[in-house]
Amino acid sequence: MDSMRSPQQDVAQASRLEKQNSTPESDYDNTPNDRDPDDLGSSRKGRQRSMVWQGDGSVPDPAEPHAAPSPVLPSTEDVIRKTEQITKNIQELLRAAQENKHDSYIPCSERIHTAVTEMAALFPKKPKSDMVRTSLRLLTSSAYRLQSECKKTLPGDPGPPTDIQLVTQQVIQCAYDIAKAAKQLVTITTKENN
Repeated sequence: MDSMRSPQQDVAQASRLEKQNSTPESDYDNTPNDRDPDDLGSSRKGRQRSMVWQGDGSVPDPAEPHAAPSPVLPSTEDVIRKTEQITKNIQELLRAAQENKHDSYIPCSERIHTAVTEMAALFPKKPKSDMVRTSLRLLTSSAYRLQSECKKTLPGDPGPPTDIQLVTQQVIQCAYDIAKAAKQLVTITTKENN
């Protein structure tokens, strides 16, 4: 009876499969993920398509390794509340840009990124709607890009001198993209929840 498997072997096999399939999805978040060297195999591309969005993009949720796409959307009120928080932080950032307060960019971008992460967490890990996925991707990738652009204002950045006007233009564009994505999510949830 060597072909019979013990429950411990089944659990160990399931655990290995869960680890293979529960890497966070990069579709919504363009933050670079730290990967193990053994993660760079031929199956890497296939695994990226089946990954799950996890808010900040760093910790997989072992409770839902194979979550099916979910049509359930958060309440419109919750989405509007988070959008207002994002908008308030964007207005603060734009004020800093108008007043040439470049040292305020990083703290503003961090508050925006936090609000964006909180808003994205309202949505299912695998939204069924392409429009929701696209808007979430724009929202989170723009917030990441915003942080990257704002970091260019730090003194002592190695490389060529920073063109602060160009950085400011990029910061404003990222803020616009974040606001646009948030508005799209409000529109989608309002339409779907009515």
